[in-house]
Amino acid sequence: MKLLIFILSYNAEKHIESVFNDIPPQYKNTSNAEILLIDDASKDRTVEVAREYVKREKLTNARVLKNKVNQGYGGNQKVGYRYAVNYGFDVVVMLHGDNQYTPKALPELVAPFEQNSSVGCVLGVRFGQKYSPLKGGMPLYKFVGNRILTKIQNKLAGVALSEWHTGYRAYSTKALSQVAFELNTNDFHFDTEIILQLIQSGAKFLEINIPTRYGDEICHVNGMKYAKDVVKASLKFFLQKYQLFYDARYHPGLLSDAPLDHQEASVYEEKFESISPHSLVCGEAGIVPPQSKVLDIGCSGGYVAEQLTKKFSCRVIGVDMIPPTEVKPTMLRYEQINLEQEAERLHRLILAENFDAILLLDVIEHVSFPEKFLLGLARLGYKTPPRYVCSTANVAFFVVRLMMLMGHFNYARKGILDVTHKRLFSLHTFRNLMIQTGFVVQKEHFIPFPFRTLGFSRRIAQWMERINIFLIRLAPKLFSYQILFEAVPLTTPSATLEHALSSEKEVIASQRG
Repeated sequence: MKLLIFILSYNAEKHIESVFNDIPPQYKNTSNAEILLIDDASKDRTVEVAREYVKREKLTNARVLKNKVNQGYGGNQKVGYRYAVNYGFDVVVMLHGDNQYTPKALPELVAPFEQNSSVGCVLGVRFGQKYSPLKGGMPLYKFVGNRILTKIQNKLAGVALSEWHTGYRAYSTKALSQVAFELNTNDFHFDTEIILQLIQSGAKFLEINIPTRYGDEICHVNGMKYAKDVVKASLKFFLQKYQLFYDARYHPGLLSDAPLDHQEASVYEEKFESISPHSLVCGEAGIVPPQSKVLDIGCSGGYVAEQLTKKFSCRVIGVDMIPPTEVKPTMLRYEQINLEQEAERLHRLILAENFDAILLLDVIEHVSFPEKFLLGLARLGYKTPPRYVCSTANVAFFVVRLMMLMGHFNYARKGILDVTHKRLFSLHTFRNLMIQTGFVVQKEHFIPFPFRTLGFSRRIAQWMERINIFLIRLAPKLFSYQILFEAVPLTTPSATLEHALSSEKEVIASQRG
């Protein structure tokens, strides 16, 4: 295991030698570890003192760098972690140049990574024993503030960490490379944001008890501003979990070169616990007749096809962009088709199979030019026009309206303002879209908010759904979370002309006969 001991310093001239002195001997002059000090444009002699120490003690694995421009506490960490990732280290441990966190505990912080390669982060926490921080010199107001903030953040993030505000921590570079830490703040709440990112990515956390040590170091943190910043960051993270906020820093897919549409394709989950387009189609509403032949466009993993096959003995062919290996085997057939680039393939499939029903459940909003897409489907020369079942989210839902009234229009990873949505529709604009592209809307269904996704029990969620359904009856444009239309394509003028010409030929043939 290759270890980077990263010391970040700012005006730490008085303490820097003691930091180097306290680093255990096994990490000095070894090829398995490097000691890196990055000074954040200090105004004192921190760098000079550090370099003199390295030269005097003949440290062969120590490096001292200095930022030309002050990057801030978080910004300096970004530089160090980027160094760790780029230069092939397995683990990076952060030390403070003021020696508030003793380097003597390094073996305890590093040991979990040596024992288990799946560990993503080890936190050196000071609250292993209830009042040990006070005995170590932590001021009472910091003790109380730490406890309050940690409790709030644990609640918002859904974890149970002993301490969020320790500056003594170690990360695996594998875990770091999977989060967008370079997008984080340069301020002191960087430490909170990177923990939230690691939680989002599913990193494994461990905690090691360390002694508390307060000396004559100078604190550069504005306590009230820091408290506000960490609570705000944690609240944003909490809101994002319920699709009420979007923050690119907590979206791991942004680091991949693959298109976001493809990444998110397999994210969509089964939606049968609440009233949804999927539960309506697979329910007893008669939307899809038994034993019918169905095309499921945007089938994802095939969970709708599975239900239709099991309940109604339907024969289902699925279309999506995800690899065939991610699709359930219950479908009659699966075709991997890009709806925007391979429309002709889709059209040939529809004409060849003569479907009874074609599903477009939560698909239209992902198409760049839905007018062209639907027009192409409506103009196909059907022998018998299939029933189209189309659904989308209602951007005029009252929650979105309230957010806009307050000046917010926040995307999310799922929901109405899913970040991968390319077009947004209200009830009025969705109906117009269908009509203007050659469809007749025969039936409309209005769908309530999926309260189960907010963590409510089934009983409470059902009670709230009933209230939502009552409100939908009063004002569907305002209270519908989603809209589902049953529609059929109009007979086109071309098809009518073709039928007339065929009839004429039949009449002429009969007269000749």
